[in-house]
Amino acid sequence: MRILMASAEASPFAKTGGLADVTSSLSKALADRGHEVAIVIPKYLMIDRNGFRSEPIDIPLLTRIGGEEQTGWIHRGTLPGSDCQVYFVTNDHYFNRNGLYQENGKDYPDNLERFVFFCRGVLELIRSEEFVPDILHCHDWQTTLLPAYLESNYEAIHQSTQSMKTVFTTHNIAFQGFFPRDQFETTGLPWTLFTPDGVEYYGDMNLMKAGLVYSDAVTTVSERYASEIMTPEYGCGLESVLLSVKDRVHGILNGVDYDLWNPETDSQIDSNYSLKDLSGKRRCKAALQKKVGLPEKADVPLLGSVGRFDRQKGLDLVADIMENLLLRGEGQFVILGAGDPEIEKQFQRLQESFPERVRVRTGIDEELAHQIQAGVDMFLMPSRFEPCGLAQLYSLKYGTVPIVRLTGGLADTIRDFNDAQKDGFGFVFNKADSKELLKAVERAISVFRDKTAWESLMKRGMAQDFSWDVSAERYEALYTQLMQED
Repeated sequence: MRILMASAEASPFAKTGGLADVTSSLSKALADRGHEVAIVIPKYLMIDRNGFRSEPIDIPLLTRIGGEEQTGWIHRGTLPGSDCQVYFVTNDHYFNRNGLYQENGKDYPDNLERFVFFCRGVLELIRSEEFVPDILHCHDWQTTLLPAYLESNYEAIHQSTQSMKTVFTTHNIAFQGFFPRDQFETTGLPWTLFTPDGVEYYGDMNLMKAGLVYSDAVTTVSERYASEIMTPEYGCGLESVLLSVKDRVHGILNGVDYDLWNPETDSQIDSNYSLKDLSGKRRCKAALQKKVGLPEKADVPLLGSVGRFDRQKGLDLVADIMENLLLRGEGQFVILGAGDPEIEKQFQRLQESFPERVRVRTGIDEELAHQIQAGVDMFLMPSRFEPCGLAQLYSLKYGTVPIVRLTGGLADTIRDFNDAQKDGFGFVFNKADSKELLKAVERAISVFRDKTAWESLMKRGMAQDFSWDVSAERYEALYTQLMQED
C-alpha cells in the first residue's frame, strides 16, 4: 500500500510532544513491513535552523485565504534512518516563525489560516501525482480539513484518488481546533458542511469534529482511551459524536522506536547499559546529578519528570507533594518541561527553597530528556487523563520505574508492583489526588531501599516489549479492511 501521513509535526524535524514521535516511528514501522510511506508536514523555521536538508520540487501552491492570495512550494527530503520520503509545505508568511502553534504561551491568531494552507498544500501534492496514496492518514485537528475537503470534492481531486481512504487519529481529544463561525469561509468549505452533522459545534466551528465525522476510520492511541472518550468525563464535549461513529473508532496503542530510545545504543546518555549489565545506569545517575548541579548520591532516590506543565499531565500534583517529601529529606528531583506559568513558578520556588534537592529546566531539550530517562530512579506521570503516553514506555526500557495514574494508556501499559507475587513493574494509583500520588511515591521509595527487590522491578520493566511491531500490524489490518470496502 501507499500511505501518506499528514501531520503538524514529525521527529526529528519539528516536535512539541509525542505526536512527532508517533508520526515518524509509525511511518518507519509500516515501511519496514513493505509499504511505501511518505510524511507531509509544514516547513517550519526550526527545520532550516536545525540544518535538515530538503529540495524544492515543481509543485507551486497558490490559494486564496482570507481575501488574499498565498503562495508556496512543496519541498522534499528523507526521514533519517529510513527510506520514507518527507514532503514539506512551505510558506514563509505562515510557517517562518519561532513556534509551531504559539509563542510565549499564546496561540498564533491566524492558526486556522495556517493549517488551511497546509491542508490545501497536501491536496495539491496528491493532485500533482507526486505521491498518490491508497491511505491518507491524518493526525490531530490540524489535518482534519483534509477529509472535509475530500467530502466536498475539493476542486475535483484527481480521479486516481477516488479509491483513497482516510484515517484520522486523535492523539488527544482535548485539543479540538475551535474557531468562530465568522471564520468558516476561511476554510473554503461549502456552507452545506456547517451543520450539526458536520463541523458546526454550538454555533461555531470544531475541526476535530470534522475528522471524526468525515474520515473512513477513526483511531486513538490506546484501547482504554478509545472507551474513555465516549464518556462525559473524558470526551471533552465530543462524546455524543464519538458514540455516533463508534463502529469506526479503534484503539491502537502507540509503540516505541527502540532505534531511538534504547539504553544499549543511545548516544545521548553518559553510559550505555542493558538488562544484563546495569552498571551504566548508575553512571548515568551520577552524570545527571553532576550535570544539573545536584549532589552525587547513589543511595538517594532521584525522581524525574519530562513534559508539559499542565493539569492534564498532573504536574500540579507533583509540585504539591514535593515540599512534603523534601521537608522530610526524601529524594532529589529533576523536572524538565514548560507550560502553565503558575506550575512553573511552583517548581522554581521549590528549587530556590531546596537548591540541594531540586533542579528545574524549562523548555524542550531532547538530549536532557534522554539523560533524565537514563539517570533517574523513578519517573512521575500522574496524568488526569492520558491518551497513551510514551514517556512511561521510555522509562521501562531505561530501567526507570514509572509512577502513574490508572487512566488511558497508562492503565494499558503499566502493571502495579506486587511484592507478594513478584509481579508488576511500576506503581499505579487510582484517584487524581495529591494524597494518592504521595502514597504511591512513598511506596516506591520504600521498595527502592530494598536493592534486590528494586533491581528485579527494574528488570521486569526493561523486559517489556512496546515496539511498533504489533501496533503497525494492527494499522496494516485496518488499512487493508478499508481498502476492501465498497
